[in-house]
Amino acid sequence: MSTTDIIRAYRQLYRTGLRAVRYARPARFELRDVLRESFRTQPSAAFNARRIGNTLNFLETAGTHNGTEHKILKNLLHLQFWRWYGTNKALLRNQNSDYAVETRLNTWRQYQATLTMLNESLDMCLQIGAEKFD
Repeated sequence: MSTTDIIRAYRQLYRTGLRAVRYARPARFELRDVLRESFRTQPSAAFNARRIGNTLNFLETAGTHNGTEHKILKNLLHLQFWRWYGTNKALLRNQNSDYAVETRLNTWRQYQATLTMLNESLDMCLQIGAEKFD
């Protein structure tokens, strides 16, 4: 994909995503942050027009119908918000045993694996910052 196509894809994903979350916060801010991070960190060779098109269709369906797609998107963005902003890692480490901390981290690893499998099965590119879960 060319640079122009990547910029166009970013803008389409952002516009469609805002409509899908109905401009609600904190979902709109999380959507913006996830898109910025993924478009800034990935090389241009990593973008696939078919996967972006499938993701756009998913977001359009999430915006027009209050069905499974909308619930998946809403839950993904809420989890992103509460995982990143709602927890203080130092506080969690000081108040919990090593086993509890490892269990939480394992839960987030399994969540990331589930999201990866969802993307592969639907041929989409929904992204949640992986480094935020370590």
